[in-house]
Amino acid sequence: MRSTLQVLLVHAHIQQTQHSQMTNSCGCLCGSSSHDSDLGGVDGQTASPSMRIDVHTHIMPPELPSFPPLDEDVSSDKSHEWITLRPHNDQKPQTNGISNPKTPKKVDMYVGDRFFRTVEANCYDPELRIKEMDATGIDVQVLSTVPILFSYDKPAKQAASMARYLNDHIASVCQEYPQRFMGLATVPLQDVDASIAELHRAKKDLCLNGVEIGAEINGRSLDSAEFEPFWTACEELDFPIFVHPLGYEWEKEKTSRWKPYWSAWLIGMPSETALAIHAILSSGVLVTHPRLRFCFAHAGGSYLPLLGRIQHGYNCRPDLVAHSAQGVSPADFFKQHQSNIWLDSLMHDADLVEYICRKIGVGRIVLGSDYPFPLGEMPQPGELLSTDSQIQKFLCATSRARIMSKNVLDFLGIDKIPA
Repeated sequence: MRSTLQVLLVHAHIQQTQHSQMTNSCGCLCGSSSHDSDLGGVDGQTASPSMRIDVHTHIMPPELPSFPPLDEDVSSDKSHEWITLRPHNDQKPQTNGISNPKTPKKVDMYVGDRFFRTVEANCYDPELRIKEMDATGIDVQVLSTVPILFSYDKPAKQAASMARYLNDHIASVCQEYPQRFMGLATVPLQDVDASIAELHRAKKDLCLNGVEIGAEINGRSLDSAEFEPFWTACEELDFPIFVHPLGYEWEKEKTSRWKPYWSAWLIGMPSETALAIHAILSSGVLVTHPRLRFCFAHAGGSYLPLLGRIQHGYNCRPDLVAHSAQGVSPADFFKQHQSNIWLDSLMHDADLVEYICRKIGVGRIVLGSDYPFPLGEMPQPGELLSTDSQIQKFLCATSRARIMSKNVLDFLGIDKIPA
């Protein structure tokens, strides 16, 4: 039988679809349907969307498995060591995790012996997450792992073990709180066969709702031929794919250039995501696999702001740009293959929201906050869409409600889950 959450989500999806079909054109960027007043309100104020589903949130277990140190012949670079967890400011780790998960505290993440970052307790404590969701009006979070735990640079067998551990944890949280959480799997993409096996387990045994992957796989682009069987498996399983950049890889490549000014995170991550989109579109991955569904984090990074330049490059040298896309140019792609691509709403800029709505369409944008990290839309996910007066001028309430929930359902394919 469907879970209670699935029933609620499908019901919300049907209600919003029917509302869109019944209303007349309102002249906003939605291209169809309504006025703010159609959703009600008090004294002329716009009503809040009825349901909010955050597709971009991260979680990790309170403890991580311990693996032997990497052999020197595997990696002489200490930046490739396993992630360990320590209580905040504790310089003498005793276990790889939290000493008392029932008393949530900050946690320090280390790469080997090198400090990586501090995370708040809401990154691993689901009850605290639910309290914060209630306080900020988020009905459902879609959970995915913290990208540094992808472990693409580790031995494949151990990375597969890590992926299973992380997926079991996410599934357990979703099962314990079925009305509040949905989950995305992670897979060890340095081993495509193992990744496909884990996809099947995540879908059939764990009942997860999709898969999160990196924007690059240990230096390999997503258009690499070795990933073809993986795309085929995602298509056959009807498993949507959430693509997230790694960021920290930029610091490894050229520390002096990318470490200052938080550049790897502010400039590198959007560039990394843009390159992933560029590779997927130009290589014809979506021509070969027309039923794949991708959602790209951080509004697709810098790809859409660069689309004019990319299209001009195609016009000048189609033999160098999108030469494997069977004649579909970058700009035409969003018209001909629009049903394959979604972007999350994490833009921090009303002008950019309007631009991307015009370029890709309101139906292609989903609520995503990057909770619980400070670069996300914190502490109020969806605040820009809900309250910005500029956005309210070009997006009606129905369009904003669509971004908050219906589009997420479309990406995840929730209404296609069998009873």
